[in-house]
Amino acid sequence: MRKLWVKAWMTLDGVFDARTMDEWWQNTNTPERMAYIMEQYSQGDSYMMGRTTYEMLWPGWSKDTTEVGQILNRMHKYVISTTLTEAPWKESTIIRENVVEEIAKLKQQPGKDIIIDGSATLVQSLQGTGLIDEYRFLVEPFIMGRGRRFFAEGTVMSKLRLVESKTLSSGTLALIYQPDHA
Repeated sequence: MRKLWVKAWMTLDGVFDARTMDEWWQNTNTPERMAYIMEQYSQGDSYMMGRTTYEMLWPGWSKDTTEVGQILNRMHKYVISTTLTEAPWKESTIIRENVVEEIAKLKQQPGKDIIIDGSATLVQSLQGTGLIDEYRFLVEPFIMGRGRRFFAEGTVMSKLRLVESKTLSSGTLALIYQPDHA
């Protein structure tokens, strides 16, 4: 069975939104961090996201010819949305209903991992379904004090188990957690 994991980049206080990202993301962008990101992307062949993340990413990444762009454009994209009517990024499929069942079917298909990029609302809707196998976070050494947090107030409590951690030279923490069902 394929793994479904969440990829999110955030500040120490959990801020992950695109409106503040320029203030903290580029400040720690090193070759080491990019190599880590590329290694993570290489583990997947499916890229899942909610409508907001899709609409933010596809205009730029669909035309990008860098190594990251090539990887993302090669992956099949799954957009979870009840309102999106078209998904112009190549290899994109919209999942509108029976989301839990459709994702469970995708996990049963042969292939590499399925990566959920950001998409906090989607992630929160999947918590407790048993579908998410891992949370992979890059935690940047900044406290924003404002902005949208990945786990918003009211998120269902979930116990996690740290399975891997690495400190990058920029001070970024690369953390991998799995749900602890014990």
